[in-house]
Amino acid sequence: MGRRRRRATLTAATAAMTVTVTALSLPASTGSAAAGTVGPLPLPSVSLSVSLPLPLPSVTLSPIKPPPLPPLPPPILPSPTSAPTSRPGTPPPTAPSTATGAPPSAAPVPPGGPLVSPGNAAGLITADPGADLYPQPPVDAATTPQARQVAALAEVQHRIQYLQNILARTRDDLDRVRREPDPVLQLLTALTAGGDPGVAPPIAVADSANLVDTPTGRAAALSAAIASGQAELARRQREEATVRQEIDRWPGTVQAAAPGREVTTRGGGRLGRPLAGRLTSRFGVRLDPYYHVWQLHPGVDLAAPTGTPIVAAADGRVTRAGWYGGYGNYTCIDHGRTDGQRLSTCYGHQSRLLVSPGQRVRAGQVIGLVGSTGASTGPHLHFEVRLGGRPVDPLSWLSTTRP
Repeated sequence: MGRRRRRATLTAATAAMTVTVTALSLPASTGSAAAGTVGPLPLPSVSLSVSLPLPLPSVTLSPIKPPPLPPLPPPILPSPTSAPTSRPGTPPPTAPSTATGAPPSAAPVPPGGPLVSPGNAAGLITADPGADLYPQPPVDAATTPQARQVAALAEVQHRIQYLQNILARTRDDLDRVRREPDPVLQLLTALTAGGDPGVAPPIAVADSANLVDTPTGRAAALSAAIASGQAELARRQREEATVRQEIDRWPGTVQAAAPGREVTTRGGGRLGRPLAGRLTSRFGVRLDPYYHVWQLHPGVDLAAPTGTPIVAAADGRVTRAGWYGGYGNYTCIDHGRTDGQRLSTCYGHQSRLLVSPGQRVRAGQVIGLVGSTGASTGPHLHFEVRLGGRPVDPLSWLSTTRP
């Protein structure tokens, strides 16, 4: 049955197909032909007329349903019982140091704590750029306008210390990245070289995701961070200068902590000088010469030979006399109150202490001898003036006359 049907279909297709072939002569060339030139030959024109009345099969397609998607895997969440990883750069526990100027290792650790070793200082600052490597005495509550100004000064100074340590670390990172082999970075470094070595020149690169994890991209990010940190540091330093000027303008007298004359803190005699030494370091944040990191220097340094007598700056009562960490042999004297705040003077790095806690002293009395104990690089006196336990610049409180 199938064969008969296919044969009838082919017969019908052959009968319906007609082929007409007509020969058409192409027109002769319009140009004059040279003698003996053969003209264009006529080409046949073939016209095909095809009629295919073949029946097309009818196919009904059912819609195809896509296979269901597999379910998404559940999100991977951190395990609540996983132990936290240690922060990089965390220093090992500080052991009592046997560096020069520290108390003998056989002696018990004094209440002021052990001396931080220079080898541990960088690790401590890496973990906390605002960390104090010197012990800090307790401070009073800031309940008066003057006390709040002194507290504001301490806060901005610690912020300056933090920024300086962050900038120092970032500059080291930038120097390390600049030494990596990267042609683009080497070209930018060469183009920006020759400026102030203390200021990292900004490196501008195109904003491209391809540069993020390259030496050039890292250098650009570090350079931008340095520029931002330097801007904030300059603002904080201006703020510190303003607060210090306000504190230095205070008038007033001290209510004596011991029987004797009152101490004029502005105008007349002020505080007496503890010794006639040469000023070698001022009050404020500095690159510490012992630890080689940025620290607040809460006093002034007066150079003098070992054994030079140190005298009390005013009448008062000794509140501390003993070893105190990086201060070495350290004495503090309470002189009473000024403008509602406790006034005290402190004396560090002594070779010998000649007073004891609770003892009453008079202005000009010898209380100890110059030395180089604690975090010291040579014989000198570290002298502080503190209000409510917070340091202020001693130079604005000292008398211009020698003791």
